[in-house]
Amino acid sequence: MTGPGPNNHKQGWHGPRPEGFRTLNRWSAGLWKKHIEPGPAPDEMRLLAMRGAEPVRMNRGNLRNINVAGTIKPPDPLLTIEVPVDQTRRSSDPYAGSQVGELLDKLASYHDDFAGFVRWAFPWGEPGTMLEGMTGPEQWQLEQQERISKAIREGGAEGCVIEEDVASGHGIGKSAEVSWAILWAISTSADTRGVVTANTDTQLRTKTWAELGKWYQLFIAKQLFTLTATAIFIAGDPDRQKTWRIDQIPWSKERSEAFAGLHNQGKRIIVIFDEASAIDDLIWDVTEGALTDAKTQILWLRYGNPTKTSGRFFKNCTQGKRNTYVRVDSRTVSFTNKAQIAAWVEEYGEDSDFVRVRVKGEFPRAGYANFISPELVGQARRRRLPPPMYQAHPKILAVDPARFGDDFSVITLRQGLKVHFQVALSGFDGVDLASRIFEIVRKEGPISCIAYDAIGNGADLDSALRRMQGLPALIPVTWGVPAKDDKQYFNQRSECWGKMRDFLENGQIPDDDGLAEELISLDYGYDAKFRIQLQSKKDLKKAGGKSPDKADSLALTFVPDLIDRKVTIARVKPVQRRTVVWTR
Repeated sequence: MTGPGPNNHKQGWHGPRPEGFRTLNRWSAGLWKKHIEPGPAPDEMRLLAMRGAEPVRMNRGNLRNINVAGTIKPPDPLLTIEVPVDQTRRSSDPYAGSQVGELLDKLASYHDDFAGFVRWAFPWGEPGTMLEGMTGPEQWQLEQQERISKAIREGGAEGCVIEEDVASGHGIGKSAEVSWAILWAISTSADTRGVVTANTDTQLRTKTWAELGKWYQLFIAKQLFTLTATAIFIAGDPDRQKTWRIDQIPWSKERSEAFAGLHNQGKRIIVIFDEASAIDDLIWDVTEGALTDAKTQILWLRYGNPTKTSGRFFKNCTQGKRNTYVRVDSRTVSFTNKAQIAAWVEEYGEDSDFVRVRVKGEFPRAGYANFISPELVGQARRRRLPPPMYQAHPKILAVDPARFGDDFSVITLRQGLKVHFQVALSGFDGVDLASRIFEIVRKEGPISCIAYDAIGNGADLDSALRRMQGLPALIPVTWGVPAKDDKQYFNQRSECWGKMRDFLENGQIPDDDGLAEELISLDYGYDAKFRIQLQSKKDLKKAGGKSPDKADSLALTFVPDLIDRKVTIARVKPVQRRTVVWTR
């Protein structure tokens, strides 16, 4: 079936199929090489076939039960002949009237209908599924899908270049839209190639790709594709797994060549940047240089919170000419937590940079990038407090240990609103570091407690400190434990950084460029419960940043404030005296 048709996704596509453009159907999928032996048809279908009736069209429920792992038989010689990719039925078609044939034809019909694909490919509203009670995509998602579909139809056989930047508040369904785009791109056009990356490796693995896994399980044609921890590719065809696939690749300035080989002449390329504001400009430049193939469908989709007033994402959203820019306010999406958003607006103010970035999807006025702002750090560096403002408070010593390499073990002494000093040591093992801590405790007088990271490199320090006599109370810290305020913070590290940010509003820190740089270096996001979650050291270093050793050491000084301690009075049970009489 080719030629013009009405604008109805149920009948296939909008208008004539571009001549020569390869789309997914039973021919282009390479299934003439390895295809399934059709099983015996039900009695009803055999009777219809004998009468010359049209094959029975399968409904959504039947299509979901397709098993493509059937019996392999030698290919039909007729099927090895290259034929135009269209919907013309042939008598030699082994899938005519079968569930697999119906599925392949249906996927091919959505080649230029992204929005129709999403409505059809997932069980919207079906009882017993996670989509029960849901009717379909949000308005902003539907509008993007329709823009992409229109651009593909207008491009025809000449192909097209689609660049879209979506700046948004938190929790609007970006990861779901990314997942749909991946599944639509790879399943409706043969030999599609693509790359997906995100701001950090953790974001890519635990959020972007994890979301894809969720939608893949709901996908009506998941049997045709294999999903792994790092890629999705055509199933059952080892010869084409390297050319028909989409990979997730953590970006790195040292390995930017991974984004340079995205050529796929005459077919389809898709590149997705998640949390694009934090992706280095070098990766943007390398990717842009690779997307130059003629007569190719090229989709470059970028999503993120507008956290930075610099870089390519900011430039594209404010000065872009070739791209489409869209801003999405979290309050316009049906499933966002409106109560939490209202609390943010009340706490920070409607026009604050926090609300602008995390709710409205607007770029900040200036200087707002990460969890702690440069202005806050600058004020704390310049502040000089009189002794009465901190002398009555206990002294707290904190240690962030490191072993070797370019990281430093940092010792911090804080008393109330003042940070007295920080000592950075390189190459110290646990015993050496414990000795230096003992010297500081003896020199600085009464110290209430010592808080230190006791995991990983801190295990040796923990063992050495426990063997020393005359030290104050020891508080070994495990950053990954749940926060005391588990409604606002993801874990204890995030909560300590939150306490440190509050401290900087009135506190005094050393006038140190290294500490100041580290305090503003960490990005942050929110988990599924809208709790603040900080960027990890590992992800920061992978992105080319420096480990925030001094900042983490200062954050450790706030751990004692988060520990519930009860004062108990030991009651000694009186012991009755006994009289001993010596006898011979």
